[in-house]
Amino acid sequence: MARFFVPAELWESKIFPESEARHASQVLRLSAGEQVEIFDGTGHVALVELTTVAKRRVKVKILRSWNVKRVHPEIHLLVALVKNERFDWLVQKATELGAASVRPMAAARSVVKISAGDVAKRRMKWKQIAIEAAKQCGHVILPEIFPVVSPVEAFRHAPEGLKGIPVVASSGKLLPEFFSDAIDNVSFAIGPEGDWTSEEIASAQAAGFMPLDLGQHVLRSETAALYVLSAASHHFLGGVGGRRATL
Repeated sequence: MARFFVPAELWESKIFPESEARHASQVLRLSAGEQVEIFDGTGHVALVELTTVAKRRVKVKILRSWNVKRVHPEIHLLVALVKNERFDWLVQKATELGAASVRPMAAARSVVKISAGDVAKRRMKWKQIAIEAAKQCGHVILPEIFPVVSPVEAFRHAPEGLKGIPVVASSGKLLPEFFSDAIDNVSFAIGPEGDWTSEEIASAQAAGFMPLDLGQHVLRSETAALYVLSAASHHFLGGVGGRRATL
């Protein structure tokens, strides 16, 4: 069944955003009377029937609605900036794998530098990538995409819970030793490919992050992020987003 993202503020009017209306009418060529699902990215989902289908306007009536809660623990990624297309890919895959949030960081050794004028544009693009990924894989709760900040700022605002920071030259814990039970949040701070500076590692540890050793191989930043996200999802949730739900 086709799925469409409709922001919460449009649910009362029961109108699709223009981009979703174009997709429904011109790409999928849906007609009035057909049924689809809509979601607002926070867990609110509905089965709807299309009542009006025009080039830029789609209106629906809600047949049934329900709420989905994100499973716990929530898994958060703090990731140093990498090349644009690779960070785009990271956001897409992190959404598919059920990350609760992605917090981009401008680390000291990040090769990519985003100007102040481009920060809002990049964040908007990442949010749209997350929406498209969620529609494709069936997630109805979007990850929160934070603005780009310094590592110190990101470490300070990471949610309370289990916190780990993979370091290339590390004698830290391996993931099986790091994981523990009865927690609400797991956060991973992933550095740039030039690794963290000693000052950044010290700041992370001061904020409660434990050094981690991911093994013998040196991974790209986006690979390391998806590895720890997948490992935590498997360990704590038993699968991507937890067990398959039946409504």
